Amino acid sequence: MIATTLSERRVRSRGGLVGLAVIAATGLCLPFASAGQPFLLMLASHALIAAILALSLDMLTGNTGLLSFGHAAWYGFGAYVAGLLSKSVSSDIAVLILLTLAATLLVSGAVGAILVRQVGKTFAILTLALSQIMFALVFVFSDITGGEDGLQGIPMATFFGAQIVSPATWYAILLGALLLALAGALHIRHAPLGRAWLAIRENSERARFIGMNVTLLKLISYMISASLASLAGLLFVLFNGATSPDLLHWLESGKVLMYVVLGGVGTIFGPVIGAVVFTLAEHYVSSFTDAWLIYFGALFVLIVIVAPGGLFGGAARIATRLSARKPGRRAAQ
Repeated sequence: MIATTLSERRVRSRGGLVGLAVIAATGLCLPFASAGQPFLLMLASHALIAAILALSLDMLTGNTGLLSFGHAAWYGFGAYVAGLLSKSVSSDIAVLILLTLAATLLVSGAVGAILVRQVGKTFAILTLALSQIMFALVFVFSDITGGEDGLQGIPMATFFGAQIVSPATWYAILLGALLLALAGALHIRHAPLGRAWLAIRENSERARFIGMNVTLLKLISYMISASLASLAGLLFVLFNGATSPDLLHWLESGKVLMYVVLGGVGTIFGPVIGAVVFTLAEHYVSSFTDAWLIYFGALFVLIVIVAPGGLFGGAARIATRLSARKPGRRAAQ
């Protein structure tokens, strides 16, 4: 039994490394494929930000089973905090990352200490309420946040005094951030902390009975998830030079949830794939018709019915069936 478990872990570890390598290779090849098409690189950059955001929600929902209806709260929080700090403290991206993540950990720790004590629908509804409260605060403090007009005039980001101007440079930064986030998520998933989260996801009461501090473990998951979403918001505002209250709206939270469900909850790579597919489909389908949501909604329903595990889960199931049909496998059996 132990040998089988160790074997499975090795296979999963190798699978994670292969997936990471595939995403890295695809990401590195894209700038060459988009030569002469700068808009394609810009679209890919937005897809990378969406992928980081989707991964952040999967770190919460996929690991501990906590469903958030208001995850955009931390996306917008990171964008506004980074934008305000950039205008008042420093435009250096390293400084902004440190300060924004510190603020997110502080606030998410205080809020999460209350939220994670709730379960099921209560937790989900409270996260939605939090998102709408933050959305309303943008208008209450419109003198600082810009209100409906959003936060404008964000200084160009710098790194050790050098301005980050080139779209190719920004793309490299965003791809690097996504790869680091994926590597961290894979490491945590196979670490004792990740296995404890999965135990809570499967049965929180049983996890509590065997001595796990379920509340603390959920809080850690919530804070990490919020911090990663905040990082996505920071990258968004620095990349675009502005932000708006839409990032905090419940519609944005619904879009993030669609990323995760479309790609596959708890699969790590699935939400990344879902975010990229959604971002590309949103752009290209909407360019043909204003009613793109109808067609995309129908496609989403079809995918959920045909592949309940999402795009990644469906692809993995097909790959397993194909590998089982190999002549070598049958002969060995």
